[in-house]
Amino acid sequence: MRLGVLFEANSAAFYRALAPMQAMQRRGHEVRWPDDEGRAAAGAFAGCDLVHVYRRADDATRRVLAELDRAGTAVTYDNDDDFTAVPKESPDFRKVGGATGVRIHAMTVKAARMARVFTTTNDRLAAKYRESGIERVEVIPNYVLHDVERPRNRHDGIVIGWVGGIDHRADVLRIPIVQALTHLLEAHPEVRVECIGVDLALPERYRHDGLVPFMELPRRIGGFDVAIAPLADLPGNRTRSDIKVKEYAASGVPWLASPVGPYAALGEDQGGRLVPDDGWFDALERLVTRRRERKRLARKGRSWAKGQTIEAAADRWENVFLEAASSARPTS
Repeated sequence: MRLGVLFEANSAAFYRALAPMQAMQRRGHEVRWPDDEGRAAAGAFAGCDLVHVYRRADDATRRVLAELDRAGTAVTYDNDDDFTAVPKESPDFRKVGGATGVRIHAMTVKAARMARVFTTTNDRLAAKYRESGIERVEVIPNYVLHDVERPRNRHDGIVIGWVGGIDHRADVLRIPIVQALTHLLEAHPEVRVECIGVDLALPERYRHDGLVPFMELPRRIGGFDVAIAPLADLPGNRTRSDIKVKEYAASGVPWLASPVGPYAALGEDQGGRLVPDDGWFDALERLVTRRRERKRLARKGRSWAKGQTIEAAADRWENVFLEAASSARPTS
């Protein structure tokens, strides 16, 4: 097939657009790429059998989709976020939350209606779009990239790490993770904490990086001894992906996560443990003081993650693209 791709330029595009299309290239399909911001005119995809669109739903993009349809080019559309459920504490709330989020969601529904198949990461989001009249929906979870180096970085002491966007402020306000980590630092001088994205503003032995390039994250995760994924029981969190703990596991890092949304069905077989809101200090201290348990969970996580690469999902993406392309109307 000759494939094209459009995407909203953010880290999730690696999982929902870039990696699937790179997998198609490895299978011998031709892929036409957009500019660095994920944009392109319809003419750039002349002769394509299908164009896959990740999240872009603005008026200009929908005009491109209409032109593609008139040309007989099939479209698939993907969204992995619920804009109607952005918490008020999120720094992005004014930009994409509230009434604005409802309007953005409506725009994504319009774009999804122009596609032959709508793809998303979980059943909750799938149901939301079906309720909006989208008939053909395919759930394909996020998978880790298959050819990324994931070094384990040796260091003194024990590092607790969290990779989480600034929107996780809502979780920090509801879960006593700051208190648990502060107590842990006081009790164990060998412990340090590193956060990428969300800032816990801990008083000592703490490193915060607001932004780390996506392809550098595996190296940073490789410097963690324990990784965390706290999630409050909020509507938006119930539609998140489980990719964070997949990334932790792929790097051989044992993880602790809240029993919410994407993590609720996971556990030791996937390299981690679920922690109730009032159990973070105990769960963290147990792994800090029990090296054998960390190593055992790390082995289980690596084993699980071997089946969670984009190559494991390539058949599913390819079948969706083939189905959509075969249903396209011939050019008049």
